[in-house]
Amino acid sequence: MSPTSQKLKPISDRKTARSVLLCGASVRSLAESAIAAGLRPLCVDFFEDEDLTRLLSPGRGRFVGRMHDFAQLPHLVRSVRNTVPMLWTGGLENHSDVLREISQHRPVIGAAPDIVDQLRDPWKLISWLAEAMIGVPRVATELTADADCHWVKKSVASSGGLGIGRHDAGSPRTRPLASHGQYLQEYIDGVPMSATLWADQAGVHLSGMSLQLIGWPSLGASGFLFCGNLGPVDPGEQVTQQVLEAARILVERSGLRGAFGIDFILRQSHAWFLEVNPRVTASHMLYELQQPGLMIHRHLAALGWKSVRPRRSLEKHASRTLKALSPVAARLILWAREDIHVPEAFGIEPQTSVKIADRPQAGVMVPRASPFCSIQLTATDCDDIIRQLVMHEELSNTNSDSSMGTLRTLGYSMQLIAGQLEMLWQKYTRFATKS
Repeated sequence: MSPTSQKLKPISDRKTARSVLLCGASVRSLAESAIAAGLRPLCVDFFEDEDLTRLLSPGRGRFVGRMHDFAQLPHLVRSVRNTVPMLWTGGLENHSDVLREISQHRPVIGAAPDIVDQLRDPWKLISWLAEAMIGVPRVATELTADADCHWVKKSVASSGGLGIGRHDAGSPRTRPLASHGQYLQEYIDGVPMSATLWADQAGVHLSGMSLQLIGWPSLGASGFLFCGNLGPVDPGEQVTQQVLEAARILVERSGLRGAFGIDFILRQSHAWFLEVNPRVTASHMLYELQQPGLMIHRHLAALGWKSVRPRRSLEKHASRTLKALSPVAARLILWAREDIHVPEAFGIEPQTSVKIADRPQAGVMVPRASPFCSIQLTATDCDDIIRQLVMHEELSNTNSDSSMGTLRTLGYSMQLIAGQLEMLWQKYTRFATKS
């Protein structure tokens, strides 16, 4: 019997949750979805953003505590009664020991630590996907890397592009990368993308796919830093089937259940697998524009849970895959180019087409090379998002006291961001084959 047939049995009786403990690097968008799904979020993350605390303040939830590393999480969550389940997100896939410790004392909604460890092993994933339609870049250690190949140095415990960089296989060798938990992955030039999926008793389902923004200087980033998504997009039936087949293999081999993401490179109408994120991913909000809370609802249902106050519309749409590709949303993460002292009232004025989210508390200092905030836009298509960015650049020139004016003063040009987005979109349309 395969791991999947053991783990994906139909769920007849779901456990109910009134409150849920949300834990991860940043949980603001997840808290919005949890509230929309009828849950009361209790939150722990690295940032304690102003818009998160504002969201929770009317009695809709509570910020439990701010951590500086994941090792502090087991201690922080002890203040929450142990019958409240924990739903984990970004970054914790690299700390399965923390997940194991917490799961000894409370229910955990998410992939089990043993499944997480399997899905973060690049050599295991390559062996599983060896016969799949999806392309699989080679992996190596420093001692086995070919000098004629372009390599990227990665860590088995990296997230968000942190700790990833180019590697010159012809340079003098030092200690083996494996001793540092690092490995080399073949560099594939193309369009970075991600797919958001979920696995339940009925099988594997695709919520949608999006473009990834990686290392954009206009957003204060460099290298391979993750700085946002644009979607949903449709790269064509061929790529869709390649991603779905890979997802089914990963689920069958590991027993993964619930929401998860696959990062891949689109090149010449072909997908190249990069990694799997066995959790609700940062792009979940792109697929909740029409049904807020849908991904949380699906994640809970797949793992045998439900909100004590589920919305009827979520129950109705839970098993449906995404059809419409409009509206389209963009989430642009701005990285601090220098230490930033957050001004009063930053980002709180009403906006029509643009929203400044993940806002730090006023008066705090955001260190250089840290996430500063995000810009969220919703439109009918990518061209409309580009037009909105250009329009807000013009408005910021006439109103320097606005939040967009503050961003311009800090060196973030909406015009330059629009230009990079246009180039990414043009490259994507060359590589995608519409069905």
